Amino acid sequence: MKNIYQHIEDLKIEQWHYYFGIDNHFKAEKPFVDDISYLDFIRNYFMKGGKVEVFEHSSIDPNSLRLPNHICSVFLLGIIFYYNTSLKYRIKPGTNDPGYQTFPFIWFLTALFHDNAYQMEDKKQLADIHTMDQLLDHFSITHKLFDKKSKQCRSLIEIRDKYFYFRKDRFGVIDHGLLGGILLYDRLIKIRRAKHNVAEDGLFWGKKLENQYKLAADAISIHNIWLQDQDTIEQYNLTEFIDFQKIKLAEFPLFYLLAIVDTLEPLKEFSKGGISDVDVLKSINLSFKPKSIEFSKAADCRINFGLLIDKLKYFENWIDIQIEISKKLDYFRICFK
Repeated sequence: MKNIYQHIEDLKIEQWHYYFGIDNHFKAEKPFVDDISYLDFIRNYFMKGGKVEVFEHSSIDPNSLRLPNHICSVFLLGIIFYYNTSLKYRIKPGTNDPGYQTFPFIWFLTALFHDNAYQMEDKKQLADIHTMDQLLDHFSITHKLFDKKSKQCRSLIEIRDKYFYFRKDRFGVIDHGLLGGILLYDRLIKIRRAKHNVAEDGLFWGKKLENQYKLAADAISIHNIWLQDQDTIEQYNLTEFIDFQKIKLAEFPLFYLLAIVDTLEPLKEFSKGGISDVDVLKSINLSFKPKSIEFSKAADCRINFGLLIDKLKYFENWIDIQIEISKKLDYFRICFK
């Protein structure tokens, strides 16, 4: 059985490196395994894709991202989960010219941007913004994600405007998931259209990309929306939470993957305890069946594995998965539903 670090080591380049073969000057270096910093990996990936402007145009400092180790780990773990389970048959976004598989592309956008607006989730930031219109005006948003219809995960998609107001009124912050999705969708469309007009970079800038941008942005926008208590539901008219049904894989497979990976990714929890990131990744074994993933303590585990088990509670009333925990608390299994 292999630990997470070994799974990262063994990833084939074409599985995680979308631009492999398009530009051989883009270094095929993976975080944790190769000598590349987390921030450089994130920045370089967006730069190679001609999308690094998404940071500058969103007032996001790529050198000040919160938990870049977590972001990189989410990216790589998502790819590992995808290729080792039936998720590869459930998330099939097709190909982009000249024939490249699009999952690594959509996942790079989703995983490497999902927490990037967190630096704005601060009461000192955007303090004068209280409505969605003010937010859209502040960032000069012209391509409005929330105005686009979606058949996926409608209970969370349709609550976004009201959840924005709830987060701002109750906590005095702009939710980073909502803002991240809004910014990513608008900025990527603007970048695509500008580059398509001048055929820049020799990359594919066709209109079909806009649907892929929407998938990534929708997943990001709802990844921090949580079920609330009855009093809060009534106060903020969060009617979509009434009789809420947990999200199944079929409803929005990309979001389902993000929710699982973002919740169970271990560096967010354990790197603050003085253990190196590599040692954390070597402490957890992974094994797979088509519809399940098993996490278990490695022989030389350096972490409190019980804390990882505790994270399973976040799936309650949110994501529909079956959970099996060993009596010795040395492994658990999640099964897709």
